[in-house]
Amino acid sequence: MKLSRITAGLLITSPFLAAGVFGQSPTTDQLLERIKDLEQQVKILSRNHELEQEATAEKLKTSPTVSLGSNGLEVRSGDTNFTMRIHAHIQADGRFFPNNTSATDDTFLMRRVRPMIDGTVFEKIDYHLMLDFGSGLTASASNIGFVQDAYFTARLLPEFQVQAGKFKEPVGLERLQSDVDYLFTERSYPSQIVPNRDVGVQVQGNINEGLLSYAVGVFNGVTDGGSGDIDAGDDDKDIAARVFAQPFLKTKIEPLQKLGIGIAGTYGHHGGLLRGYTSPGQQPIFSYFAGTGTNAVTTGDGNISRLSPQAYYYYGPFGLLAEYAISATDATRSGGGVKTTQRLQHSAWQVAGSYFLTGEENGFKNPTPRKPVNFHGGGWGAWEMVARISGLKLDPGTFPLFADPKSNASEALSYGGGVNWHLNKNFKLTLDYEHTNFKGGTSSPLLAQDEDAIMTRAQIAF
Repeated sequence: MKLSRITAGLLITSPFLAAGVFGQSPTTDQLLERIKDLEQQVKILSRNHELEQEATAEKLKTSPTVSLGSNGLEVRSGDTNFTMRIHAHIQADGRFFPNNTSATDDTFLMRRVRPMIDGTVFEKIDYHLMLDFGSGLTASASNIGFVQDAYFTARLLPEFQVQAGKFKEPVGLERLQSDVDYLFTERSYPSQIVPNRDVGVQVQGNINEGLLSYAVGVFNGVTDGGSGDIDAGDDDKDIAARVFAQPFLKTKIEPLQKLGIGIAGTYGHHGGLLRGYTSPGQQPIFSYFAGTGTNAVTTGDGNISRLSPQAYYYYGPFGLLAEYAISATDATRSGGGVKTTQRLQHSAWQVAGSYFLTGEENGFKNPTPRKPVNFHGGGWGAWEMVARISGLKLDPGTFPLFADPKSNASEALSYGGGVNWHLNKNFKLTLDYEHTNFKGGTSSPLLAQDEDAIMTRAQIAF
């Protein structure tokens, strides 16, 4: 518009300049005619400029936008019907065993290396893909460990959504936390009792903005703590369900607003090899007979059911999480001249607490530090103290028919504490220590003495 005005001004003054040079005086009619012509040209220039602005605005509406920030790389179509976000979780750990009785050497490792893609299609369909290239992952006939999550969610209503693909079964409380939100470096024993990720379809929803949430699904079925993406063993399926309530969420009783209680469980019928259990230091402390030929082997051969009551409580900087899990399996021992079937019931529990010394509001997810470290001067981030006690108990009937009592623990009790330093929203450092007492397995060098495990983690999530 500024250019148009300058052009018009030059056009208006040009006759007068010409008159001054050549000594000619235009008539009044000529001047009026010239002014009319110039006004018409100004109108045309102005309209052309308006059309250019309209075209630019229309182009912006249909052009994709790209942004990069603390949430990752985000791409959005001009009509907002398609969005995509590329981000990642990376965890570099250290495991150290001061008493030197571990079956595993002190080591640094890449615990999780997880690139992720998620987004939305036509406002109502969310999708999520998470891969993992961390240490020790393998692919088997029933599970590709490199593909952790691959699912979509149809958000038809807040109270009714449909989710399908490979994702976490809705059972364990700690298991349902994101891997970046753990209080300790590793999950506790109840997470080894309940299922991990499985392929299936479930309906879920939040009623009255989280006052009550539910999830009910049908899955292929996996062993305790296991994951799978194909059912290669049988045609049977598992039913998993969870109900969780925050009864005081909508009240004015502030100290109870973040109290949550729930119960979850699974039921199914399956066969195949059964998984063992590990210590907080991720060392094997229990496994079933897994021989071949005439050697003893233990398999699941019948019903499997799990039950997990759970709760959390948060108030100000304080947080508490507690859960209990029971897994009951029909196990069959074959080989070694013996064949028998028995229902084995294992249990696990934990109570974990945390407190933010820097005053952040505690919750099921990590908070954003009030004064983050930005490396250009500023705050010290958020400092969180954590403590946990947890236990695992194997069914006494497990020994000696289904597992060797000399090389396996029948019980484990772990307790410890640590500190988490949340430098900012994306970067976190963890240091924790856990001591574990074992019962049974006296012939195992690992189980003959207590385990002392020092765990460290450097984590970036964006």
